[in-house]
Amino acid sequence: MANPNFSVLAATTLKNYRNQMADNLTGHEALLWELKSKGFMRTEDGGTSIVEPLLYGRNTTVKSYNGYDVLDTTPQTGITAAEYDWKQIAGTVSISGREEFINMGSKTKVINLLKTKIMQLDTSMELEVSRMLHGDGTGNGGKDLTGLGILVEDGAAWSQVGGIDSNVHTWWRNQWIGGTTDFATNGIPRMTTMYNSVSRKNIRPRIILTDQYLYEAYEAKLVPNERFLDTRLGDAGFLNLTFKGTPTVFDQDMPYEDLSTDEHQMLFLTTDYLAFVVGKGKDFVVSDFQRPENQDAKVANVILYANMVCSNRGRNGRLTDLT
Repeated sequence: MANPNFSVLAATTLKNYRNQMADNLTGHEALLWELKSKGFMRTEDGGTSIVEPLLYGRNTTVKSYNGYDVLDTTPQTGITAAEYDWKQIAGTVSISGREEFINMGSKTKVINLLKTKIMQLDTSMELEVSRMLHGDGTGNGGKDLTGLGILVEDGAAWSQVGGIDSNVHTWWRNQWIGGTTDFATNGIPRMTTMYNSVSRKNIRPRIILTDQYLYEAYEAKLVPNERFLDTRLGDAGFLNLTFKGTPTVFDQDMPYEDLSTDEHQMLFLTTDYLAFVVGKGKDFVVSDFQRPENQDAKVANVILYANMVCSNRGRNGRLTDLT
């Protein structure tokens, strides 16, 4: 018997999977998991851009006084804002007329077909977002997410980030340590210097990202009684080792600096100043299945409006040229 509610069944199945798609993204990406668990993943209403207020200077009116001394009321600067564009990511689930015809007589077949297609889309969106998170935002003509490749950049050249030129405003630069270094002999001292450089009082890096090769080099430097792990990330399924109490994780999308010279990188991320911002009503929102005029098929879109933003680049750092 044919199923006259194929479109309704297809749309309902896809929409019911929406929340799982969002959870899978944060569940398989260590940085996003950390941001979500610490409350640094947030939803915002529309607007032309995502605005992050910045403090870059001290209030110079703060000083001691005595009795009837005149208090300093000088107007203060030192407050500005970085602006980040909304970025849009979409994927589609399509069902051909032939697939619909073949599976019309069985509700179970329809659901199984849809689950397979949704799983494919889910995995593909995870991989694409993860790739963008490590990029510099210039991919696909500048349409990609603003990623760590520019938010925490290689200081051999500085960029304009959030509308602020790091070449002009040096306070808007992340920490960077370069120069070819053999990790086996000098890697730990460099990690220590970077860790201390991005830390301030009780603010410290919450996660260190690197690639598998450098992660294994770090593991090899530790004796068994030094190989501690962060149980939060471990329980969430992320393999990690700690450095000064901060989990160190390898990410398959962490770019190699130069494999020809065996050079690798590490990111020290103070996620208090990083956020993944999602547009309200655009968090993996699912459209109804529509039939294109020129195709024997039905197509639904899954859409995400989001971007990665930073409010204090100086509390994040990149180590480069580690061999």
